[in-house]
Amino acid sequence: MKNYNKYMDTQASKERKFTQTMEKWIMYFMYTLFGALFLLISLTGSFSEGLVLLPVAVISIPLTKWGIRWQNERYIRSAQNQDDIEIVKERLDAIEERIKKLEEK
Repeated sequence: MKNYNKYMDTQASKERKFTQTMEKWIMYFMYTLFGALFLLISLTGSFSEGLVLLPVAVISIPLTKWGIRWQNERYIRSAQNQDDIEIVKERLDAIEERIKKLEEK
Protein backbone atom coordinates (compact mmCIF):
# COMPACT_ATOMS: atom_id res chain seq x y z
CA MET A 1 0.00 0.00 0.00
CA LYS A 2 2.86 2.40 0.63
CA ASN A 3 3.76 2.43 -3.08
CA TYR A 4 0.18 3.16 -4.14
CA ASN A 5 0.54 6.93 -3.58
CA LYS A 6 3.24 6.89 -6.21
CA TYR A 7 0.57 5.80 -8.71
CA MET A 8 -1.91 8.61 -8.07
CA ASP A 9 -0.81 10.46 -11.21
CA THR A 10 -0.83 7.44 -13.46
CA GLN A 11 -2.38 6.27 -16.65
CA ALA A 12 -5.92 6.33 -15.23
CA SER A 13 -5.71 9.93 -14.04
CA LYS A 14 -4.12 11.05 -17.31
CA GLU A 15 -6.82 9.23 -19.26
CA ARG A 16 -9.54 10.79 -17.08
CA LYS A 17 -8.19 14.31 -17.70
CA PHE A 18 -7.91 13.73 -21.43
CA THR A 19 -11.36 12.19 -21.84
CA GLN A 20 -13.02 14.92 -19.77
CA THR A 21 -11.37 17.56 -21.93
CA MET A 22 -12.43 15.80 -25.13
CA GLU A 23 -15.99 15.40 -23.86
CA LYS A 24 -16.14 19.09 -23.02
CA TRP A 25 -14.93 20.18 -26.47
CA ILE A 26 -17.17 17.79 -28.36
CA MET A 27 -20.20 18.98 -26.40
CA TYR A 28 -19.21 22.62 -27.00
CA PHE A 29 -19.12 21.80 -30.71
CA MET A 30 -22.55 20.14 -30.58
CA TYR A 31 -24.12 23.07 -28.70
CA THR A 32 -22.49 25.56 -31.08
CA LEU A 33 -23.59 23.59 -34.15
CA PHE A 34 -27.23 23.32 -33.12
CA GLY A 35 -27.25 26.86 -31.76
CA ALA A 36 -25.94 28.17 -35.08
CA LEU A 37 -28.51 26.12 -37.00
CA PHE A 38 -31.34 27.46 -34.84
CA LEU A 39 -29.97 30.99 -35.28
CA LEU A 40 -29.87 30.59 -39.06
CA ILE A 41 -33.42 29.22 -39.06
CA SER A 42 -34.66 32.12 -36.98
CA LEU A 43 -32.88 34.65 -39.20
CA THR A 44 -34.49 33.23 -42.34
CA GLY A 45 -37.89 33.32 -40.69
CA SER A 46 -38.98 29.86 -41.80
CA PHE A 47 -39.66 28.16 -38.50
CA SER A 48 -40.95 24.94 -40.04
CA GLU A 49 -37.34 23.74 -40.40
CA GLY A 50 -36.94 24.34 -36.67
CA LEU A 51 -39.71 21.86 -36.03
CA VAL A 52 -37.60 19.25 -37.82
CA LEU A 53 -34.33 20.30 -36.22
CA LEU A 54 -35.64 20.45 -32.64
CA PRO A 55 -36.30 16.68 -32.25
CA VAL A 56 -32.98 15.95 -33.92
CA ALA A 57 -31.21 18.18 -31.39
CA VAL A 58 -33.20 16.81 -28.45
CA ILE A 59 -32.22 13.25 -29.37
CA SER A 60 -28.69 13.68 -30.67
CA ILE A 61 -27.21 15.92 -27.93
CA PRO A 62 -28.03 13.64 -24.95
CA LEU A 63 -27.26 10.53 -26.99
CA THR A 64 -23.86 11.93 -27.97
CA LYS A 65 -23.12 12.88 -24.36
CA TRP A 66 -24.10 9.40 -23.15
CA GLY A 67 -22.00 7.70 -25.84
CA ILE A 68 -18.95 9.79 -25.05
CA ARG A 69 -19.27 9.13 -21.30
CA TRP A 70 -19.74 5.40 -21.87
CA GLN A 71 -16.66 5.19 -24.07
CA ASN A 72 -14.61 7.35 -21.71
CA GLU A 73 -15.46 5.10 -18.78
CA ARG A 74 -14.17 2.14 -20.79
CA TYR A 75 -10.91 3.97 -21.50
CA ILE A 76 -10.50 4.90 -17.84
CA ARG A 77 -11.19 1.31 -16.66
CA SER A 78 -8.61 0.05 -19.11
CA ALA A 79 -6.06 2.54 -17.83
CA GLN A 80 -6.83 1.55 -14.22
CA ASN A 81 -6.23 -2.07 -15.16
CA GLN A 82 -2.85 -1.11 -16.60
CA ASP A 83 -2.01 0.71 -13.37
CA ASP A 84 -3.07 -2.28 -11.26
CA ILE A 85 -0.97 -4.62 -13.40
CA GLU A 86 2.04 -2.36 -12.84
CA ILE A 87 1.49 -2.44 -9.06
CA VAL A 88 1.20 -6.24 -9.07
CA LYS A 89 4.33 -6.50 -11.22
CA GLU A 90 6.34 -4.43 -8.76
CA ARG A 91 5.10 -6.49 -5.83
CA LEU A 92 6.00 -9.71 -7.64
CA ASP A 93 9.47 -8.33 -8.36
CA ALA A 94 9.90 -7.55 -4.66
CA ILE A 95 8.78 -11.07 -3.73
CA GLU A 96 11.22 -12.55 -6.26
CA GLU A 97 14.05 -10.57 -4.70
CA ARG A 98 13.14 -11.84 -1.24
CA ILE A 99 13.00 -15.43 -2.50
CA LYS A 100 16.41 -15.09 -4.14
CA LYS A 101 17.87 -13.72 -0.91
CA LEU A 102 16.35 -16.60 1.07
CA GLU A 103 17.68 -19.16 -1.44
CA GLU A 104 21.17 -17.70 -1.15
CA LYS A 105 21.19 -18.25 2.62
